[in-house]
Amino acid sequence: MLEISHVTKVFFPGTVNEKLALEDINLTVNDGDVICVIGSNGSGKSTLFNMIAGTFPVTSGTIKLKGKDITNAPEYKRAFMIGRIFQDPTKGTSANMSIQDNMN
Repeated sequence: MLEISHVTKVFFPGTVNEKLALEDINLTVNDGDVICVIGSNGSGKSTLFNMIAGTFPVTSGTIKLKGKDITNAPEYKRAFMIGRIFQDPTKGTSANMSIQDNMN
């Protein structure tokens, strides 16, 4: 189960470039659930996934996976628990491999 509780992401906090990307997001995904995250460009979909994967730190709130708080766990440790496939096959995957091979 994935539990996202009151997660907020602010880029460049305290600067003239401060940008509130996501505010007070709550989501529970139970084992076996299939979900779809829909939104227009710039709505925060990628930011949400990057926070779950640990690429972006969470400004506030918590992320739990199977009951374990992973909010501050580094990306490389989360990679053992969370699989990702990028839209652009040259980023994070091996472009010369098939989709199936990249997933294995």
